[in-house]
Amino acid sequence: MSLRVLGVNASARTDGFTAELLDEVLEAARRKGAHTERLDLVKHPFPLCAGNYSQDPASCGPETCVQGPWDGFGKVVEKLLSADAVVFATPVYWFSVSARMKALLERMTSMENQGLLNLGKPMALLAVAEEEGASQALAQMLLPLSYMGFVLAPLGLVYAHHRGVGRLRENPELLEDARIAGENLVLMAERLRGTSFQEPLPSYLYRHPPSPGIAAD
Repeated sequence: MSLRVLGVNASARTDGFTAELLDEVLEAARRKGAHTERLDLVKHPFPLCAGNYSQDPASCGPETCVQGPWDGFGKVVEKLLSADAVVFATPVYWFSVSARMKALLERMTSMENQGLLNLGKPMALLAVAEEEGASQALAQMLLPLSYMGFVLAPLGLVYAHHRGVGRLRENPELLEDARIAGENLVLMAERLRGTSFQEPLPSYLYRHPPSPGIAAD
């Protein structure tokens, strides 16, 4: 069974520069033998995170979210969980990730709070900027996703500045970066598939430990 690589496009456009760069990475993964799919968040709107974790951490989970279970976020979750590797792509808006990417990361708290559901899953991160801010956007994705258990593929950080360029394909160095990221993502997924990793207890259990004599699952 071929590996499944999911590309998440957090741009407001499905035919913009971010989608173009994402498609290049997915094409490289496809040539490496993976089955690929692009998920455009703009087609799957969902409510913002309600911040329930800070009040009742035990209710922030895939089956216990106060907005669901899962609400409109469910389709996105299904795609993320069924993928063997994920490419997260965002445009840069005011030196930061897009609002859609930020909303996705916040809602994904429900996928790590009661167990790291994506532990050991390889990822690549893409950012496309008009001017500056690509490195900040990559960092803003890298840290939370790493805490969620995702693993960055070698050379899996790719950024592009498209100002003055009609199409990203006009930049051969960028195309090479995209190819390497896509191929390395598949190579890592092949090697990590089926690997069991250690994970800590859910953090809320440390703040609210079980009563004496009651074992934690």
